[in-house]
Amino acid sequence: MITHLRGKFIERNQSYLIIDCNGIGYYIHISLSTYSSFSTKKEGEEIYIYTYLFIKEHQHVLYGFFDRIERKIFSNLISVNGIGPNSAITLLSSLTPYEIEQSISNEETEVFKRVKGIGIKTAHRIIIELKDKIGIFSKKEKNVTLLENNTPSIIKKEALSALIVLGFSIKESKKVLEDILEKNPRFTVENLIKESIKKL
Repeated sequence: MITHLRGKFIERNQSYLIIDCNGIGYYIHISLSTYSSFSTKKEGEEIYIYTYLFIKEHQHVLYGFFDRIERKIFSNLISVNGIGPNSAITLLSSLTPYEIEQSISNEETEVFKRVKGIGIKTAHRIIIELKDKIGIFSKKEKNVTLLENNTPSIIKKEALSALIVLGFSIKESKKVLEDILEKNPRFTVENLIKESIKKL
């Protein structure tokens, strides 16, 4: 198991990043939360990322996380029948680890149903199978990253790209983003994306 990597940041978008570790390039799948957390990093800067190596038949896919809490939630999610790594990443892109934990604890199936690709049966399975595994962090450890020195136009552009990656239409996404930013001009990219997903 590859548990973490330290290397030079090479490339990033809303669904993956590439880092160079002693001449070897690693392609790492990430959530929007992790993307936001590394958004201030520039090419060539050193980054440290927690990882999970998913092995299935002949596939070896590396997933990356800003902290161990997000990785733990990912590990729990993929243990649920019917939840694969891509669905787990989508959940972590739509909800913070804290929100996932609280929704499980409070048995809030509606929260999970709002996430693209998650139906009522899957939402119930997440709650039933993970209810005894939650409680790994406190409220003060919410995985929210503030992005300073970003203008609304840059935030809107990054959020739009993320929504397109998640399968939403450009036209609808633009309208929703504009409406949200008008009322919440100081939203971070992560908050803007999550609020947009709820409305879309």
